[in-house]
Amino acid sequence: MSLNIIRLCVGCESIEDLRDWQETHNEAPDYPGCVFTMTTMYPKRAEEIIGKGSLYWVIKGRIAVRQGIVAINRTLGPEGEQRTRFVLKAEWIQTVPTPTRPFQGWRYFDAEKAPPDLGSEADDAMPPEMAAELKTLGLL
Repeated sequence: MSLNIIRLCVGCESIEDLRDWQETHNEAPDYPGCVFTMTTMYPKRAEEIIGKGSLYWVIKGRIAVRQGIVAINRTLGPEGEQRTRFVLKAEWIQTVPTPTRPFQGWRYFDAEKAPPDLGSEADDAMPPEMAAELKTLGLL
């Protein structure tokens, strides 16, 4: 079982917003085919995550998509402050939309709690809002 990270995607209305933002603002040139996101705190359990875990994005109150974590680097922000850079695969894997409570920053996210990926043709044919409602009702 891999250890993952869960993080709020503040300012995004959809997975497409996240994808567009990362592709235009957050490409990781030192990691071809990857993008990144910045945060303040460095995970103490980074070795359990790098290359094995994913970053699960919460968009509009629901876990919606995940990206594999390639690297976690310490870096400096624009004013010399310590920052952490999560280097992510530029592959956005949709998950079954799963409601979650608000939180600040990022959290560790055990694989047992992670929603399944949307991958079958039946899943792809279902609108995300409908899948979320069915999950809420315990039917998915």
